[in-house]
Amino acid sequence: MKLISRMFALMIVLAVLFTTGSVFAAADSTETVNNLSKAYESWKNQGIKFVVRDSKGKFVHWAYGRLESWGAKSKWVVRDPKGHFLTHAKGTVESWKNGQTRLVLRDNKGRLLTHININIAEGSNFAATVVGLRHLKNDKFLAFVQDSLSDIIIGELKQDHTTKASVLIKYLNRYKNDKGTENFKPVLRKIIPVLVFMANDKPDDIKAKTLVEDARKLLTEL
Repeated sequence: MKLISRMFALMIVLAVLFTTGSVFAAADSTETVNNLSKAYESWKNQGIKFVVRDSKGKFVHWAYGRLESWGAKSKWVVRDPKGHFLTHAKGTVESWKNGQTRLVLRDNKGRLLTHININIAEGSNFAATVVGLRHLKNDKFLAFVQDSLSDIIIGELKQDHTTKASVLIKYLNRYKNDKGTENFKPVLRKIIPVLVFMANDKPDDIKAKTLVEDARKLLTEL
């Protein structure tokens, strides 16, 4: 009887944890993402493994977070091994004070679920991500990649750096008549207001003004 009572009590605790919102922490991983589009294509199938812990940090369960299409939005959804819903999160790219760029997943209350190191600062890595977005055909997860790429470019623009924006616009000018470049319209719509602000803030900055003009023109051509 005592054993049955203990098992029943444990089931109640687990039910409370899963319905009120458990604390999720990512399993240890040293992987660094160098190409966002390929990584997201992999994650939507394989998922990201989470360790579910209680408020005291004690292990409770493990689960996978995968990209799912909820209406017009893509969300990270964490389910247990039987497919039962545990929680969902929005993934955004954040630049941390220590200089790292991370893909960060947070729940509706802003609590950190997990984070993954992203390194696309090198020209080849950023270029690979841009090319990957052009060839991405899965509509369900396209918005997720577009938003992440936009956030990375905007983060650099806010530091008065225009390298990634310039690379993107040069690439689109070269391939604007090719299939897949329409995938970049949402990216352009997000970065244009930031470019406009830069151009207005520094009227003598010819480069910023040119980027605005080129971006607006591309938006009508793609």
